[in-house]
Amino acid sequence: MTIKMKRLATSFCILTTAYCLLPIASFGADSGLLKMRFTQSGNTSSSWPLYVAEQKRMFERNGLQVEVIIINGATNVVRAVLSETIPIGRINPDYVIAAADKGAKVKVVAANMEKIPYDIFARPEIKSGAELKGKTIGVSTLTGGTTLMFHEVLEKAYKLKENDYKLLVVGTSPQRYAALKGGSVHATFMGPPFNFRAAKDNFRKLANFHEYLGPILFTADFAHMNYLKSNRTEVVRYLKSMIEATRWLYDPRNKEEALAIHIKVLKSTRESAEEDYKYLIQDFQPFPKDGTVSKVSYDKTMDLRAKEGAYQGKKIPPMSEYVDSSLIDEALKALASKS
Repeated sequence: MTIKMKRLATSFCILTTAYCLLPIASFGADSGLLKMRFTQSGNTSSSWPLYVAEQKRMFERNGLQVEVIIINGATNVVRAVLSETIPIGRINPDYVIAAADKGAKVKVVAANMEKIPYDIFARPEIKSGAELKGKTIGVSTLTGGTTLMFHEVLEKAYKLKENDYKLLVVGTSPQRYAALKGGSVHATFMGPPFNFRAAKDNFRKLANFHEYLGPILFTADFAHMNYLKSNRTEVVRYLKSMIEATRWLYDPRNKEEALAIHIKVLKSTRESAEEDYKYLIQDFQPFPKDGTVSKVSYDKTMDLRAKEGAYQGKKIPPMSEYVDSSLIDEALKALASKS
């Protein structure tokens, strides 16, 4: 067996084992509904609209039953969709675009977040971002995605280049917060509720991603193109439900119920839920109300990829190369005809 074949076999075994260990929901109770499997890398407040759609039974009202499967790691989420084991998922679009550039049959179908609710926090002894030179930074991956964004923020805010500091892969926001608290990294970036916890623990806030990046495609829903061809109805119903859930979440009349959903799904406290609500729902509002991928957020995403060297000597591909906007358009038309 070649080294390449061994790597592929190992990746497949890891993914298969992770998938098999997850609880599989029974679809028998609602046999009249179309079924769809969906994957993401974790449960955080960044998926609040998804929890609303589940808890308010919006999927069911649109004739759909969604099984949400958690697979740790962005690359594993992408592998699951590429293998068509779980044909639709949510991740930072940089991973999807990189896979498509290598020939993968995947398309982004909707924007989930177009603002990044990340703050950079450092240990108390670090007085400014300039002091991160030579220090160790906690990240989720060494390349792509949020790491690309982090490099851009440090360069714009403190004129630091990539070789001015060291990166240590420690995982997602919960793991990055733990690494900062444990002292294995000098600084990292994180979103709610971990940025609030870091502030309370007297870590020093240095910069906010959105202040330096502006609108950018942070997380997006993507699917295998084979699934889009054969299961278009399911995807449109899913997107329709997500738009309804997002609009419901932004309606201030639903605040108390939204807080209850946060507390139930994320097993949070009332205080934590209220902090997330004020930041994400009332003030920051990163979830697009119509689910469309805006040109400005796409362009910024591609600018960072180009800066990293992904398109040297080539023209940056148009949005249609990676995004199928026809499904979200269909979902919006269905909503308009319903009202």
